[in-house]
Amino acid sequence: MKNLGELKVSEYMTCQAICINDSDRLTEAIRIMDDEGLSVLPVINSQSRLVGILSVSDLIEITHELQTDITAMGYVRDKLRDFLVKMLIDQGDTTLVRDVMTSPVETISPQTNLVVAARKLVDRRYHHLPVIDESGTPVGMLSTKDFVRAISDYGALLAG
Repeated sequence: MKNLGELKVSEYMTCQAICINDSDRLTEAIRIMDDEGLSVLPVINSQSRLVGILSVSDLIEITHELQTDITAMGYVRDKLRDFLVKMLIDQGDTTLVRDVMTSPVETISPQTNLVVAARKLVDRRYHHLPVIDESGTPVGMLSTKDFVRAISDYGALLAG
């Protein structure tokens, strides 16, 4: 039985093959996240290198900004406000992922000690850490859920 301090990220990360290009439209990223049930997408450039992440938190921030813009239109007549809201929504189809992603993003390698990775999650209040290989290509994602699973597995081993 391995000691908890001997566990590696590769043993508990979620292998996530789904990435989005930084030049893709935001609406495509939202569709993928919705279809796949993902709360975060690694963002890659044309060389397949990680350049950021797009998370539900990023989308909530955009929504908050949109709501603030709509509230500011309180003095506008209803028909005009409805037209402006539709334009703002349609504008989402021209917004690129790179315009709203979180970048730069901290990463870890598959060989990182799981306890070290967990410390990063806790200290920086992250929910996800992208896992990249030597060339900077995403190979997975470590989330707080993955770490809880590791602790649960380890506890079960100790309990016998």
